[in-house]
Amino acid sequence: MTVKRTLKRWLPLALVTLTLFGCGASSDPLSQVRGAANKTLALQWVRYTLTFERPTLFDPSIQIVGGRAAYNLKARLGYQVLDLQKRGGASQLLWFDLTPTALLVDPDPPPAGALPAGKIWISARFSEKNAVAAQAEGLGAELPLDELAWGARTAEHLRSSVAGHVPMDEYLVTVDLSKALSAARRAQLMSVAAAIGSEIRAAHSTRLSLLVWVNGPGLVGRIDQAVPGSGLGTVSLVFSSFTLRYTGTLPPSSQIVALTSLSAGDRSIWAVATGS
Repeated sequence: MTVKRTLKRWLPLALVTLTLFGCGASSDPLSQVRGAANKTLALQWVRYTLTFERPTLFDPSIQIVGGRAAYNLKARLGYQVLDLQKRGGASQLLWFDLTPTALLVDPDPPPAGALPAGKIWISARFSEKNAVAAQAEGLGAELPLDELAWGARTAEHLRSSVAGHVPMDEYLVTVDLSKALSAARRAQLMSVAAAIGSEIRAAHSTRLSLLVWVNGPGLVGRIDQAVPGSGLGTVSLVFSSFTLRYTGTLPPSSQIVALTSLSAGDRSIWAVATGS
């Protein structure tokens, strides 16, 4: 079953109401946040919605309406879709597959003449020299969860609330990116390390602030993050399920064309995919 057909089945997925309780601000906010990040990373599947504030990734004539994602934390594979609205009323979906080494993008519909016959997906590989790792990992769940688990330095409890019948505690967390980068390298997670390195260079700082919500069962329920240098603006990941599997597969290599083999010049994968 293709990624696209399977993803469409769960686009309307409603917020999953968790029945475990016991929410309340911990006497040690930093331990609460780190514990929630590690507990979430220990799962296999998470699903979440994506919203963006002031992104600059696309041409100004293109707005991001929203996005949805499923992420396999064990295999480090992400399956995502962004809903775009273009000036004049045209809409476009960008389907993503995020692997440990590359970002795959399927523009639907594809811009006229952008792809060779028979090719559906554009691939861009991660490296320390480009921003693709930060952009792709900024859409994934692994990067912020790893940064919290490895580099969370301070955490301040801001408030308690209820979202969709689920109790939540909100924290302002400061992350030490240099510590997170060292941990990513030791774990040989090269795409995460490349993304963190890109953040440090773009921000000229090793400190990063995130807003984090921890739910009653002690899992991360939401993250608001700015990924320096990515053009994503402030990204909100709102988790909707921690158990539902995703049964799609990665596309065959015969359907994939590398960005470097296209006549893209210095245009990004985002510009090529949207025809801007």
